[in-house]
Amino acid sequence: MASYSSNNPGNSTAYINGRIYTIDTSHPWASGFIVSPDGNFGKVGTTDAIRAIAHNSGLVVVDLKGQFVMPGIHDAHMHLLMSALALTSDVSIAMDSTSDNIAQRVKDGNCACHFAHAYGNWIQAAFYDNRGFPNMQADRRYLDAAFPDEPLMIVGGAQHSVLLNTVALEQAGYDIQNEPDAPGSKFFRRDDGSLTGELAESAMTKARLAMPKPSLAHVKRVLKHAIKIAHRAGVTSCQEASANTLEMHALKELEEEGQLNMDIATHLVYAPEWVAGEKQETSKQLLDSAEAFNSKHIETRFVKIILDGVPLPPLFTHCALDSHGDPDLSKLLVQDVKEAIVEYDGRGMTVKVHCAGQGATRLALDAIEAARKNNPNGPRHEIAHNSSVHNDEFSRYKSLNVTAEMSPAFLFTHPVAIHSGGTMDWNFTKMMDAGAHLTIGSDWGASPDPSLFEAMAGVVETVGKGSKEKGGELLCKMLTMNGAEAVGREKQAGSITVGKKANFIVMDKDLSKGEFAGAHVMRTYFEGECVWDKEMP
Repeated sequence: MASYSSNNPGNSTAYINGRIYTIDTSHPWASGFIVSPDGNFGKVGTTDAIRAIAHNSGLVVVDLKGQFVMPGIHDAHMHLLMSALALTSDVSIAMDSTSDNIAQRVKDGNCACHFAHAYGNWIQAAFYDNRGFPNMQADRRYLDAAFPDEPLMIVGGAQHSVLLNTVALEQAGYDIQNEPDAPGSKFFRRDDGSLTGELAESAMTKARLAMPKPSLAHVKRVLKHAIKIAHRAGVTSCQEASANTLEMHALKELEEEGQLNMDIATHLVYAPEWVAGEKQETSKQLLDSAEAFNSKHIETRFVKIILDGVPLPPLFTHCALDSHGDPDLSKLLVQDVKEAIVEYDGRGMTVKVHCAGQGATRLALDAIEAARKNNPNGPRHEIAHNSSVHNDEFSRYKSLNVTAEMSPAFLFTHPVAIHSGGTMDWNFTKMMDAGAHLTIGSDWGASPDPSLFEAMAGVVETVGKGSKEKGGELLCKMLTMNGAEAVGREKQAGSITVGKKANFIVMDKDLSKGEFAGAHVMRTYFEGECVWDKEMP
């Protein structure tokens, strides 16, 4: 009976007749490969060679029928737990909600929500847009009549603001009449100085900390749902950009139960507190014990710092440069960014720094430069977003070994960015000309579809302009190998290469040719197992 095992080589699977873009520079194209029982690529080559091996060994053969195949996508910026809860447990309201109908939409949405009370007696809804309110001024008065007793928090579209009703403000401990201003906070106020209920950046801290946390069982449930959606978008590995203690315990249990089919680099939040929804003391304890959560699919040597806000109305909380070229320090959410990066660099941990303004980007690069002086061969750090970079800064990415993580992808060519006056300009050309290491992230926070393909369609010509490689080929590399390199997994993933994980996707279009528009994932494979099939219910 010992000879009966699904782990012996005879249980490998052969794939033939594919148009396989391997991303492996030594042989970028193949037409077949073999996946071993342990979920790795055992052989990559021509259809004839693979068919011969399959025939001699009696392997199961899958005919790819000429479809385009590439490595699984690495999304460099996802908020798995945030998206999971928003899609399963938050009340869903349309962005076009107005002051006249927002409360009713919350009520109607609440009836349809599967887990209406995932947050104890609090209700969380998403999203509101200030354009739906008179003079763009959201106010709790539009919520109080319908929700006089239940704490209600509605999330703003960029996740950097919330709107609370009066009872939520009171339960969170805000002094509605005399709440003092605080560094990195933006409190919206009525004419008499009292709070409107709209809070931005660190002003959200009390609310985020006061909101009851969902149970661990529920977090596990919704994370599995989010990962399934990611598989539909072809994602087999990602960077969780805002991991907290609750999520780490959920991921650990999923891993122990054999239910985690995604490679996740978890960026544990250092600050500010509202991002993680827990006190910084707890976040630091999590960072100190990070190695305890490492596993086959979870890598924890990553840190997240949100340095400034967003360049969106009515917030404008991004840290810009003033007329003298100095950063606007009043917009900083974290004052000790230099000390933090130096500390965690010394521990061998990669720090991802959210930077939305030119001032924040400069300060983050200055902090990384300080770390390099102490530790020249330290880990590769990351600037998240890169939507506003001063011309003097582009050359520093390569010299400081910094990854330019370009996100959120859906805004690359969005009208909001185009008409932003330069505050949202993802300049792929300058980054590439400067030799920067580029990755791409969806910044998935709640949308039903984190797919990157339509966003890539908008920049493929720009990326390919002036390059020997085609824009589609360059973007495919950014979405795969560059992501693996960013998290130190280039020996295990990022290309279809013998010995690497058999994480791959089958597409209905050839992405190497730049055919991103309207592209769909037909099947997603993680470690050789099909985890998404478009043809299956």
